[in-house]
Amino acid sequence: MDIFKPTTAFLGTMYVGADRLGRPLTDPEKKELASLLRRHDFVGASLVSLRFAFTLRRSKTAAQDLQGRAKLRLIRVGWDPSEVPLVKRLCRLVWSEHKNETRETAAARKTEEVFLREQAIHNGNTAASAEDLATRLEAERQEEEHAAKRIASLRAAFVEADDAINVLWLDYRLAGVAEPSEMARLSGHDVGAFYRAADRRKRCTARLLDAERGAHSKEKK
Repeated sequence: MDIFKPTTAFLGTMYVGADRLGRPLTDPEKKELASLLRRHDFVGASLVSLRFAFTLRRSKTAAQDLQGRAKLRLIRVGWDPSEVPLVKRLCRLVWSEHKNETRETAAARKTEEVFLREQAIHNGNTAASAEDLATRLEAERQEEEHAAKRIASLRAAFVEADDAINVLWLDYRLAGVAEPSEMARLSGHDVGAFYRAADRRKRCTARLLDAERGAHSKEKK
């Protein structure tokens, strides 16, 4: 915890971040941040970081999802232009988000493997559990891939519809924030915007599921 909590989002040219600030940005602070990002070619830096995300994920939608989480981290943790250029800051955050997800997935699988092995030892059925373990882990990997594709498709649909609130909603949910009130606090938007976005989100999800079912039906024919 910081001993000194800043009273504004900026210390000179340094943006301290919403987490350290402990509150949403005010409208003047948002404008100041937008101006700072423009001065440092945010559009160009975003393109470079997106290409970097694509080299890590090899999928356009997955790269967009990764970059979106990196941008959210930038807003939350801050940036000092005198310390590192914006393009390097974004790329570092992309790499950090990529490694965090990789570690979390690997740790979850490792824990599952250990649990199943210990269960097999206690049950005296090690040979059977090895086969069950392989089957279960493969099924879970397929489920993870399917879930990642759905999330990427949902993000792409929100971006295409220019639905910034639902893009934020998705970023926050992926970051572990579930309550609309907390999303509103972190983003500075009115909480009603997140509640109103729910209907748009449901319609979008329904369209994606209908398209998915239609694709499966064609595959079976």
